[in-house]
Amino acid sequence: FILMFWALAIMGFKARLLLQERVLLETDLVAIAEGMRILPEDTREFSRQVQALPESKRKLMLPRALLNALQRFSSTRNIQDVASSTHTLFESAAEQLESELSMIRYISWAIPSIGFIGTVRGIGEALAQADKAVQGDIAGVTQSLGVAFNSTFIALLISIFLMFLVHQLQLLQERLVFDSENYANDKLIRHMKSD
Repeated sequence: FILMFWALAIMGFKARLLLQERVLLETDLVAIAEGMRILPEDTREFSRQVQALPESKRKLMLPRALLNALQRFSSTRNIQDVASSTHTLFESAAEQLESELSMIRYISWAIPSIGFIGTVRGIGEALAQADKAVQGDIAGVTQSLGVAFNSTFIALLISIFLMFLVHQLQLLQERLVFDSENYANDKLIRHMKSD
């Protein structure tokens, strides 16, 4: 149960971070009116809008991507290069989010393994009481076997539950990366105009 609570705490923390990221998708981080064009000379003004965010929000994926896009456009004046580097940044963020789930996956794998250790112990105890079973007293043997198989059953149920939550968290992460990339494309990159 300790491993389950540890995994749930990690997933809760990650879900909270995802919700903070998702809130940014609802705000105008870079105020650009419809039909307005951004020239390379304008990027400093728009960068300031993103840099004005509190430090905790500036470190999140979307503000980093927007700043990267604006800085790239200022230096290269190439919209295709901006789109490519932004896409690469989001791919990298997706891979990082995926790798951060490895500890939770390991815990989900370890729980049934620990359950199997309980099974082996229970079977060992049952075999140790085999001489009593031969004499007709099978209560100790059945109790030990019950403990053995209950530990495996509970461990497998916990593992199934955790894996379901891991997959839901992974789905939220993938949607966040996809929506953030669309946000950057729709709210910033499509407004860029090179000389």
